[in-house]
Amino acid sequence: EGEKVEVKLYDKEGKTQPPKAYTEGDLINMMITCGSDVLDEEAKSILKSVEGLGTEATRPGIIETLKKREYIQVQKNKVLVTPKGEIICKAVEGTLLSKPEMTAQWEKFLREIGKGNQSKTKFVENTKKFVQILIKNAKEEINGLDIKQQIEAIQLQGVIGKCPMCGKDIVERKTFYGCTGYKKGQEDSCKFSLPKEFLGKKISESNAAKLLSGKKTTLIKGLKGKKEFDAYLKLNKGKIEFEFPNNKTKKKVSR
Repeated sequence: EGEKVEVKLYDKEGKTQPPKAYTEGDLINMMITCGSDVLDEEAKSILKSVEGLGTEATRPGIIETLKKREYIQVQKNKVLVTPKGEIICKAVEGTLLSKPEMTAQWEKFLREIGKGNQSKTKFVENTKKFVQILIKNAKEEINGLDIKQQIEAIQLQGVIGKCPMCGKDIVERKTFYGCTGYKKGQEDSCKFSLPKEFLGKKISESNAAKLLSGKKTTLIKGLKGKKEFDAYLKLNKGKIEFEFPNNKTKKKVSR
């Protein structure tokens, strides 16, 4: 007591790391073990006995459905939630649809049907009513969700860049990259586009984005003219130009 000690204090600045993204295998394991966090002991016991959500046969199919409906996407084995998926998560948050207890309730009812204590007709009718209530509530609550950012992100999907002629978005079409300012039959509509294939070589989405941002593409080899040649592509007033690797000579090409 009363002893004096000299110390030196140092500040260390750092950043926390976000949680690691799930893999598809992680999702399946979470579906199996989801009942472990349920507070209701009976529901927890039921979920444990049926191994959580889905079955061994159906779980991979559930994940495939989420991918097909573009609620999630998988990149390098990492599962990422899309803006569309974020909207769904917000829409079902706090409802029975988002709770594993609902599966436990259904399983309990099915067991009672197996024992002859409940009717399968009643189960189907109750399920119909449940779905109708969910749809009704969703329509009423969707307007109250703060999903502007997610909607804007969805609208930007497929946008390659800005049109050099009118400034509107350029999006991917079947055989070309086209301006959203194009309106069929209107004289003032923007007719700018970039081909997906040029002189026998494909223009990738990344190279199209470079052209639209005023940069030259990567060196494209094997362009087919009178003879094959290598060149960079660049836009000048909406026209594609060549820039050759050995010199700076450019040649305009009409689209």
